[in-house]
Amino acid sequence: MEIVLVRHGKPIAAINPKLSAVGFESWVQDYNTSLIDTESFPSETLGQSLENYFIITSHLPRAIDSAKICTGLAPHLVLKELREMEIPSYQLPFKLKAYTWLALNRILWFIGIKSKVEPFKEAKIRAKNLAIELVELTMQYPKIAVFGHGLMNKYIAKELEKLGWDCSSKGKSYWSSIKLKKDV
Repeated sequence: MEIVLVRHGKPIAAINPKLSAVGFESWVQDYNTSLIDTESFPSETLGQSLENYFIITSHLPRAIDSAKICTGLAPHLVLKELREMEIPSYQLPFKLKAYTWLALNRILWFIGIKSKVEPFKEAKIRAKNLAIELVELTMQYPKIAVFGHGLMNKYIAKELEKLGWDCSSKGKSYWSSIKLKKDV
């Protein structure tokens, strides 16, 4: 059995302007509705390696678009729970580059500072539940490709490893994949 967790391609909205906290909230909304940049392509080997896989994506446009670009297919299954761990926004009184806001807000979120989004602990539980669901799906579809998001893919992979799955590759850049196998 195999599960390949693929991070989406580079979104059109993956830009790094200087923003206020309110501007960063708009940036996150744009990122969450963005399709993949027309200059962003997976390696040829990635798409070829996923032939005959059951394709699953999150409901976010960048994941669905990535599956179509990479495999030429619409997803067989879309799971809202596969969405990325949400990006919090804290109202701080300065302007920063978007990626600096992202890092700062994630750090505050990781350490448990409350925000309007799903808490980190709950997001990890969601990853654990998704890992269990993916394992159950491999009973029907022994080869699964999941087009999702960097942080969520990382935590799903950790949970699959806890369940006895062997991880043969890891990655966190756009179009990277985490490959996990388990002998029947």
